[in-house]
Amino acid sequence: MAISAGANIKVLQRMLGHASAAMTLDRYADLFEDDLDTVAGALGLARQDQLFGKKMAKESL
Repeated sequence: MAISAGANIKVLQRMLGHASAAMTLDRYADLFEDDLDTVAGALGLARQDQLFGKKMAKESL
């Protein structure tokens, strides 16, 4: 859940006692299938903010 919520992978690695961030990601990163859609949506909104300003991007929600 921490990865899905945007936690820093290196912090999570230490919390879990893993030897590497790769080990943490290999173990847990595939648990949330809709994350790709969430990231794509967030990137789209960020791009709209850059192009048109925050007001217009919020209106499109």
